[in-house]
Amino acid sequence: MHVILVRHAQPVVEINDDRIADPGLSELGRWQTSRLAAWLAHEPVDAVVTSPKRRAIDTVQPLIDSGLPHHVVDDFNEIDRGAFIYMPTERLPTEGGDYWQAVMQQRWDDIGWDSPEAFRARVGDAWDELVADPPGERVLVGCHGGTIRFILGRVLGVEGHYSITADYAGISRVMVDLESGRASVHSVNETGHFDADRHARNGAMRDGAV
Repeated sequence: MHVILVRHAQPVVEINDDRIADPGLSELGRWQTSRLAAWLAHEPVDAVVTSPKRRAIDTVQPLIDSGLPHHVVDDFNEIDRGAFIYMPTERLPTEGGDYWQAVMQQRWDDIGWDSPEAFRARVGDAWDELVADPPGERVLVGCHGGTIRFILGRVLGVEGHYSITADYAGISRVMVDLESGRASVHSVNETGHFDADRHARNGAMRDGAV
């Protein structure tokens, strides 16, 4: 089985008082999605699996709209699945304020995060279930940076280490021998689709303009 792991594209900031944050994509995120869709249009994909978050689904919506089967797997959700605040990861240290302080202090219950142990357990179970009962030979999984880092770390045997890069709308690939269950990482964080296509090179990504 060929598993195509796709991190969601860049979302907007969402800050709520009374409901879980589930933001859509920013203008740049929509551009990233269009580039991703154009790239993956040239690859056979049998099924799409996503987390339930809007940002994950919106990123791969063009493939779903093409008629591919779509399966939502709750346990591929991000560690912050119950948070009322969503802010792009790169902005948290400078703009996250009290929310970022709570993350640094590991006050998981206060901010709607899973504990790292609970997160790893549920994503690991979801991965095992996907391998045990795959919906096709080539499966795209649209999910989150933390989810992808955990899966790749587990396959590489460095579970618990999060130095693996997963950019917005980046692609990583895992090959799984379904008879033995053995998996191998074939690529990490492909981003060539932002400045190239299958038959011609375009401009660099910069601010999202080609």
